Amino acid sequence: MAISSSVRTAWDRNLEVNRALIHHLTAEMLAAQTPGGGYSVAQHLSHIVGVVKFWGTLLDPARLSALPDLPDPDSAILTEGPETDPTHILEVLEATAEAALAAAEARPQGSDELPHADADAYLIHMIAHDAHHRGQVLLALKTSGHPLPDEEGLWSPWRS
Repeated sequence: MAISSSVRTAWDRNLEVNRALIHHLTAEMLAAQTPGGGYSVAQHLSHIVGVVKFWGTLLDPARLSALPDLPDPDSAILTEGPETDPTHILEVLEATAEAALAAAEARPQGSDELPHADADAYLIHMIAHDAHHRGQVLLALKTSGHPLPDEEGLWSPWRS
């Protein structure tokens, strides 16, 4: 296995925090937008999933390419609009996280043909990226007048 136990634990806890956040969301909250014309909550979540899938595809193209996509918020043409179903977002996020973890676990030690130094570096990069966008989601919710998720749900996984 190419992943350290502490990074594996952090990956699992990061997924728990993402779940807690998405369970809090309603379809109306998904439309809340980051101040200054930034992404909507739905677009932030789509971006989180898309980035994990993009980098994971470099580790294992077959495993990750077969997964469903959420609308790409960076696409010049977003014909279908952002996803409006939190349950579907969560399903795609969980499937992508599971496949990315499996791809990282299967990566041979010392394989240096990819942009991350090792499987741990890939997963840590994705955890940090998720945290950045979760902060943006919370900002979008707060400035749009929506209630924020319970802090215990967002922080308790990191303390267990």
